Amino acid sequence: MIINKETILPLVTYEGALPTFWEEVKQLATPHINENAIKRLRAVLDHRVKTVAVERHYIDKDYRDTFSNYHSKRFATPDSRCIRLHFFGKICRPDELRKPAIANKHYIGYSIMRPTRPNALGRTLLNPDGIILDGAQICTTREHVNLLGCDLTVSGFPFISQDADVTVCAQSALWMILRYFSDRYPSYAEAAPYQIGQLTSDYTLGRLYPSSGLTMWQMAEALRLSGFHPLTYYREYTDDFEHLLYTYIESGIPCLIGLEGHVIVAYGHRSNFEGNPTPDKDKSIVFSSYFNNSFIVSDDNEFPYQPLMRQGGTPPASQYKFSDIDSFVVPLPEKVFLTAEDVQKLTMQIFDRHRHLWDTFSSTQLVARTFLTTVRSFKRRIGEREMGNKDVENIYRNLPLPHFIWVTEFGLLDEYPNFVRGEIIWDATRNGHELVGWIALHAPEYLIIDIGSAFNGPQKIDKRALKDSGKYPLFVSNLSK
Repeated sequence: MIINKETILPLVTYEGALPTFWEEVKQLATPHINENAIKRLRAVLDHRVKTVAVERHYIDKDYRDTFSNYHSKRFATPDSRCIRLHFFGKICRPDELRKPAIANKHYIGYSIMRPTRPNALGRTLLNPDGIILDGAQICTTREHVNLLGCDLTVSGFPFISQDADVTVCAQSALWMILRYFSDRYPSYAEAAPYQIGQLTSDYTLGRLYPSSGLTMWQMAEALRLSGFHPLTYYREYTDDFEHLLYTYIESGIPCLIGLEGHVIVAYGHRSNFEGNPTPDKDKSIVFSSYFNNSFIVSDDNEFPYQPLMRQGGTPPASQYKFSDIDSFVVPLPEKVFLTAEDVQKLTMQIFDRHRHLWDTFSSTQLVARTFLTTVRSFKRRIGEREMGNKDVENIYRNLPLPHFIWVTEFGLLDEYPNFVRGEIIWDATRNGHELVGWIALHAPEYLIIDIGSAFNGPQKIDKRALKDSGKYPLFVSNLSK
């Protein structure tokens, strides 16, 4: 049903027939929208959206960037304005959209329709609830949206499709990652699509536009010029390739994923702790990546929040599988010098030296999970987790730590993923050859602290026995469920 058809903000409400509902959306958003865009929207919104607000004459900052620098130079010039679609999970009347308390409660997000072909789907941010697989965890950011004076908020991962001129898959993937960081962290500048293409102008042979794509090293260089310190991994030359990708995503860092002739963005994962084969009992430690059976990805040729499964899947899952990933680029922050593979090697060396601290649980396999986080985030969660022991909680609160820390949590297999029993904390600004780079080792009955490193001095070990220690929840601040 169409309401206020001739106004600046007509509404389409769901009255029980999905084809009719989307046909009415198409009618109001023509000529910007096309069948390809509707197909993608339906893949993530069918049976979830009940109202679409069609915001006409919307000036989108990302499309205006490409229009001013590229599309306006064409003989047949497309429209300079867009249409923004707002999605709500209940049937809303016009007066309800002027009440933030009501509108926000049911707001799913927005998608911009550009007058570009073959892909009309522009900047999009949708709440992943009801879209991603149960148990999946993803990187999310929050945006504030103004709808005719009504302030709305939506959390999710940014998405955009390529326009096949200024942006192809490489620029679209870069845009998604850069927009995520600029939305979430004020230290990173926002980058528009045409600006992203310009980042590689000194490393491109031939013309920049229309774009013919970018190599992985060109994308890594674009990230470096945007303030990151990127790392590039190739399956052919990397041990534990999928485990390392999982570790960086577990750290809340979305990664560029290289496939044959294509690039997408991975920013989440889903683990299955019951459907996987039982871990080899000869191994005393099982890494949490063993249970991962899906990466959550955005493919600019498809739609957001697709699971890319270990053995492949059928729609709505991605057409790709783990073995199709041949490379990935990690946009590391500036002050992270230790790589994931260095941390794992060093942490396991420290753990092996102190394995006797786990003798009480020698008959039980341990699960180890490694991630990077900020000390601010880590300490903010201490009170919620209580760290299994009041002494550990108090010491961690008062312990000086670097801005970024690597943490490896250890839990018992039969308690995981609900609880852990200890962790090793590592200074992320150390190098991969310093065995003295760890700051804390927490086992069920002991806490060992390098007081010297914490206070910028030579190593000075303080070992404390713990009484009545228990299990406590995993650290989950990096990703959202």
